[in-house]
Amino acid sequence: MKTTHNISSQIINTIKNSSDPWGIKDKSTCFIYENKAMAMLQDIPLDLNVEGRFDCELPWAGAIFEEQFQRHDRTVMHLGKSVYSLETHIFGKEKHLSSYFFEKFPFYNEENECIGIIFHGRKAEALSLKQFFNGKLPPSIMFCSPSEQLSQQEWEIIFLFLAKHSKREISKILNMPYQSIKNHMKKTYQKLKVNSDSQLKEYCLVNNFNLYIPERFLFPYL
Repeated sequence: MKTTHNISSQIINTIKNSSDPWGIKDKSTCFIYENKAMAMLQDIPLDLNVEGRFDCELPWAGAIFEEQFQRHDRTVMHLGKSVYSLETHIFGKEKHLSSYFFEKFPFYNEENECIGIIFHGRKAEALSLKQFFNGKLPPSIMFCSPSEQLSQQEWEIIFLFLAKHSKREISKILNMPYQSIKNHMKKTYQKLKVNSDSQLKEYCLVNNFNLYIPERFLFPYL
């Protein structure tokens, strides 16, 4: 079997026979293929041909979050490496609100050109991540830093700041001197051109930085 995108039968059959949700998208983020497990997770007809459709063109509850999904897809293609996300949506025939970890990989052709992504999902059982979001998980969370503006350490501080931790609490969580936290915050102000905590929070919300969790906080749940 080959799709119109000339995906090999070995790849399609491997995905097709997996009990985990799998799918393939092209460079424009259109679906090329998804397996039965993914269709069941979305609760869409098993005979629906998803090839050539965008997320918003699929009849499932998560379609309204197409913008976030596409942003994740493009990040994977831009970085050329796998990226995790945590998706919390109405899933399955039972229409339960549940969470799944998805890992997206860049997909290459014979000329080693990135032509899209392959994604794989599995149920997230441990949801203590809620503690970072005041008890309620956002629909879609990224585990890849939103930009290269800040260092990884600065992103970790920003994450804990948005989770309403004080600088002293952040110091304890990251095992860093309190003065170092203050210095990093000062550098962050300068890089983002803000002058106060309230401006920093507003900047982060406008740019969806609140939908990012550093990987160090993810590993206990994988």
